[in-house]
Amino acid sequence: MTPYTPLPSGTVAPGGPTLSDEELLQAVVSRGENAANKQSAGALLLFTAVLFVGLGGLRWGWQTVIYLAVAVALHELGHVIAMRLCGYKNVRMLFVPLFGGLATGEPRELDATRNALVSLAGPVFGLLTTLLAAVAALWVPHPAWLIHFAWVSLVLNAINLLPLVPLDGGQFANDALFSRHPVLELIFRVLAIVGLAWLAFRLQAWTFGFLAAFMFLMTGFTYRRARLICEARRDPAWQSRSLDLETIGRLREMVTRLFAKLAPSKYQKALPEHVHGLWLEIRKRFPDLGETIALMVGYVACLISVAVIAVFLVYLKRRFGS
Repeated sequence: MTPYTPLPSGTVAPGGPTLSDEELLQAVVSRGENAANKQSAGALLLFTAVLFVGLGGLRWGWQTVIYLAVAVALHELGHVIAMRLCGYKNVRMLFVPLFGGLATGEPRELDATRNALVSLAGPVFGLLTTLLAAVAALWVPHPAWLIHFAWVSLVLNAINLLPLVPLDGGQFANDALFSRHPVLELIFRVLAIVGLAWLAFRLQAWTFGFLAAFMFLMTGFTYRRARLICEARRDPAWQSRSLDLETIGRLREMVTRLFAKLAPSKYQKALPEHVHGLWLEIRKRFPDLGETIALMVGYVACLISVAVIAVFLVYLKRRFGS
């Protein structure tokens, strides 16, 4: 490995000014340490919820979109709870109009097992609340509305369990099985693009088509990044490295290789984010054989639960004629 010469403060890159190694180290260390503004997060959640209901009501009808909004909120709440239990920072959730919801957070360190559990937590919580609604329908008068909600929630969570990135099932499978091997991850990504394109065609859902197109355009970059990370993981020294100036220099070199076709000015603004992301990914922990088997058992149990709840809802529909 060739020695790295630190970039002095005030250096100007060909594409414009850049951060010195000292400045970059400080930016990476401090990135994400400040707590998110809860008021802003709450305002964003409220705004996206209103937009979701407004646009969704015009497309799907007001009753259905209310059921869907509640189902999405419960689903994303499962992710939020799991993130908080796993020690994520800056956890927040929001609605994505005409698509669904999104829960975000920043892990203190990357652990594929925890990531997989966070991905599965949304469908698990969603299916539990779906089952609760179905059981409650046995006891409440005029349960048609509750059965309708349960169907909407079941379909939402079942779709999210499909093993297609970026759906929860795809994120789960990628973390549990494929993300440690760039070639396998690439194959899984291509299959996901094909699957999303098929869903877009069959369901006439332009959002799935947009996701497929975006993933296709990003495939080359994603694969190059995965290869760089995999190459670094082969060096056991990375697992014992501390985040110092030499490490920052190595990570800067990796980012430069990743964006070799771009002028430095095109990515310098996001340099701390890219460096921090590479640092976490290189040191990412993957599940061992026992953990992988346990994760897959949990995933299969979710799929079985979808079928069981569907049968129960069919029974309720016949019983109450709803």
